[in-house]
Amino acid sequence: MKNVRKTVSLILVAAMVFSFFALTAAAADVCNHNYSATLVAPTCVEDGYTLYVCGNCGDNYKDYKNGRPALGHTYGSWKVLVKATCEEEGYEQRDCSVCGASEVKTIGILTHTDADTNGKCDYCNTELGFHSSVSPFDWLIALFNFIRQWFADLFA
Repeated sequence: MKNVRKTVSLILVAAMVFSFFALTAAAADVCNHNYSATLVAPTCVEDGYTLYVCGNCGDNYKDYKNGRPALGHTYGSWKVLVKATCEEEGYEQRDCSVCGASEVKTIGILTHTDADTNGKCDYCNTELGFHSSVSPFDWLIALFNFIRQWFADLFA
């Protein structure tokens, strides 16, 4: 029984000594931070901030309190990538002059147009069989204008 007590006592003393050295070593690892501040400018999509970096251990953090808001993209004019036709949509794109981000939008399918009234689409040369420059409602508009003028002449 004496041997067991001796062994347990020895283990407890060893554990205490080990704990003491472990705590002392952990305390020695604590850094007395020496932060330097760097202003990071905002980008098109991210706010600006102040970056603090410790010169001793490299610890860092960001402070957004005094930062400027994101600038937003500065897009140029739209450029046609694929022309629209009477059968397929087209696409156009514009790019941000600051960061190079792109924005793409669709150009809708064109409607057949026969401005020269030759019976063919001016874009795709498809035979139309009718003159598309004349709307199916043109006769109704003409009738309305005729009746309006008739009433105006009647009561003039």
